[in-house]
Amino acid sequence: MLEKSELATRDREYKPSGLYLPPTPQLNTSRINISEVRDLLDKFSNDSSALAISLNRVMYQVPGVREYISDVLKVRARASILAEKVRRSSDLTLIAAEYGEIDQLWRVVSHQLDQVRGLDRESKRIVVRMNDHDRKLGDMLQTGPQLKRTELLRQTSALANALGNLVEDIEIELSREPQKFDLVREGQKVEQRMIQVSNLIIDRQNYDSIKREYLAFRDSWYSYAARLRPYHNRILSRGIQRVVQQDRSIQELLWLPQDGANLEEIAHLTEALKRDVDEFYRRATLRLLISLPPANYISTSDEFYGTVENLIDTVNHNESSNELITSFTYIDDSWKDFSALFHSVESPAALQLLDKVDSSINALRVSLRVEEPSENLDLAKLVVALETQTSQLSIIAEQWLATESPSVRRSTQNAIRDFSTIAHELHRLVIMKPSSRSLISAKTSELFESWFTVHEKISRCDSREKYQIQETAVRITQMLMDVRYATK
Repeated sequence: MLEKSELATRDREYKPSGLYLPPTPQLNTSRINISEVRDLLDKFSNDSSALAISLNRVMYQVPGVREYISDVLKVRARASILAEKVRRSSDLTLIAAEYGEIDQLWRVVSHQLDQVRGLDRESKRIVVRMNDHDRKLGDMLQTGPQLKRTELLRQTSALANALGNLVEDIEIELSREPQKFDLVREGQKVEQRMIQVSNLIIDRQNYDSIKREYLAFRDSWYSYAARLRPYHNRILSRGIQRVVQQDRSIQELLWLPQDGANLEEIAHLTEALKRDVDEFYRRATLRLLISLPPANYISTSDEFYGTVENLIDTVNHNESSNELITSFTYIDDSWKDFSALFHSVESPAALQLLDKVDSSINALRVSLRVEEPSENLDLAKLVVALETQTSQLSIIAEQWLATESPSVRRSTQNAIRDFSTIAHELHRLVIMKPSSRSLISAKTSELFESWFTVHEKISRCDSREKYQIQETAVRITQMLMDVRYATK
């Protein structure tokens, strides 16, 4: 046991609030030219607007950008606000602190956009320019590269939790395996490595230390996952996929380059898909097929099975990521016909097997980073979620508006109310049978125009509710992107 005095000292030294930004260091103002800062901020702000417009234009051709537009809009809003402040103020300490937060946001979204396949040349040029402005501003304001530590801690904690659940599943699912205790012990070691990464973040260690420890964790995790996959256990596979998804999120937050598709992981998922398909064929008896409406089952089944075998061959020949994605798109397209054909069977067991095949295809989609087709997005659920988030925004905004002038309060409330009304009207159109695509498309455009007004109003918030409003706005913007994508 620690001595009581030492324990008391450590309690005082340990501050979970260390995650928050530390006091801004004393700036060497003699080397800062405020005119240059203003000029660079204006350029960064203007380019962020140009990037949002460019990404919105190519969203349908490059659907991978869809999930990042909301973050670009967030960067644009905060850069615009800071550029306006700098025109009126010369408080370099305040400017440096606020720009450090913008740098946190931009570094992550810039890294994410670099990983998007097929991004157009114009968007890439704008990203390069913004990176250059960001580097110069960071040097000038002495902020240095800024990690999103709070989000990073949340993701690393979630990954540690996913590993803990996976170890518990191993104890249950592999209870009769001779290597069970060895696998449990190794899993606990991997989990502890991830906890150590979280501890480094809490202790505000520098980026290089966190990155080095995380790369060491990844090496141990890849080795451990390779030992688990041969068991072909669906529960363990699901646990592995949770860790894989968390790993990707953390890679982005640490600005780590994506290594492309993990062939070992793809091979395992492809084998799982083939086993699910084979099991369905074994269960699909002649009596079951006779009960279905007339259709060419043989050609549809043969085409789908052929696409699965084609992907297996592509994996076995160690083809490039682009070839793997091309092979997967054949499966995705063929699956639509196959699923539609057999989902009318009156057999709960067969339908359950079809759901397993669908889950395996979705796991491959995630692993290959293939965008989900727009027709798979449930528009009605999206709009309901959008209305819920709008209600949440209204509640948070009321707390902020209580301290604002009557004119600002009234105009912002009206803007949010108009947006909520249009969202409700869109929901009504979506659930109408039959629904008019042209009316839905027109109402979606109206909703976007209304959101631009709301976004401009709430971007002025500079009170303690600022971050809650920003996070809610990001979620709403993402949902709007999904709505537009689903109604294209």
